[in-house]
Amino acid sequence: MWQRFQTFLFLICACLLLSMFWSDMCYVMEPVFGGQEGELQRYSIKFVNRSQFLIFTFITFALNVISILYYKARILQIRLCIMNILILLGYQIWILVYYFQFKSVYTFTLPTIFPFVCIILLLIAMKYIWRDEAEVIAYVMSHKKSKKK
Repeated sequence: MWQRFQTFLFLICACLLLSMFWSDMCYVMEPVFGGQEGELQRYSIKFVNRSQFLIFTFITFALNVISILYYKARILQIRLCIMNILILLGYQIWILVYYFQFKSVYTFTLPTIFPFVCIILLLIAMKYIWRDEAEVIAYVMSHKKSKKK
């Protein structure tokens, strides 16, 4: 399981998604009421503070972990990757909508692009999973031909 490159891609993706549980999504610097002139206080919004982002993060993280565990069922693993990519795409679109609504107020952080990075990692992992599956199919087909002779 851990000898395959795609497993490490899944693991990196899972770590990125797991880090989103503790990361700030955006923040705003506001003047302190009753404070000194020019004193600012940072207010941040985490991904877990918004229920829709918490649900998306949990579902995509769970699908990623399940994909790691199904390393012997490669076709199922590819299907889980496709499902996870579609959910991550919706997640990234929702973050972009949120960004365009509040870009004048909030400063968004680097973890807001983690779903996009995970999409790229999952596409690469799918390529390697399909390569493994093609090798297995070729091996089975060559053994069937040799048994017929």
